[in-house]
Amino acid sequence: MTENIESNVLNAQGIAALRTLIPGNIVDLQISMPAAPKRVKTEYVGMLIDECLMFHIPTSAKWITVRDALTIGNDVVVRSVLEGDTGQVIAFRVKVLKLISNPTGILIASFPKKIESIGLRSVKRSQLGVSIDITCEALPDEEGVAGIIVDLSAKGCKVALQSKAELPVLEDDTAVDIAYSLDGKEVKLAAVVKNYRIEKDFAYYGLAFNCDEKLIKTLLSRHTLLT
Repeated sequence: MTENIESNVLNAQGIAALRTLIPGNIVDLQISMPAAPKRVKTEYVGMLIDECLMFHIPTSAKWITVRDALTIGNDVVVRSVLEGDTGQVIAFRVKVLKLISNPTGILIASFPKKIESIGLRSVKRSQLGVSIDITCEALPDEEGVAGIIVDLSAKGCKVALQSKAELPVLEDDTAVDIAYSLDGKEVKLAAVVKNYRIEKDFAYYGLAFNCDEKLIKTLLSRHTLLT
């Protein structure tokens, strides 16, 4: 579930998720680098609400590459498993504000503007808006019917198609192909209809993926933080 905000201040739900983080919790930092992002695990130190977050960055020699990448303004994606009753993984993007080494190594990062979360007890979905074309034997247009992915998980997705009189309803267990553009190239994912809901302007279909897991991970990595 992605939380949409209209300002630089998180809503109450986002603040509550961050407050579940306890100093000393282990977090995963994904640091932007020229060749490929680098991921490391470290300790969460604390926060000043609406101001900054702090993480421990050791000053030992083996962390030198990480420290060199933590330049002011660089992007860092933070992921953490929340303890307690929430049963969630949260992820958010921040920017490096400052890295200090005395009296200990501390990364000071910007306060996040958006939180994404996914439940551990059931696979919650991140809300999207990815343009797609759907093809199947039941649809009249061989080039596909345009739609959007409105939410997504590792197991499946929900798509919305404009309701048109000439389009048949795709019944449960109908096999479909979902095509979307990735870096200028068309990528297709196979899926199966599991449920549908027809409304005045749109038809919504719940789909279960039936394709290579790598294709799904690529879609998730491009359009969500939770990968």
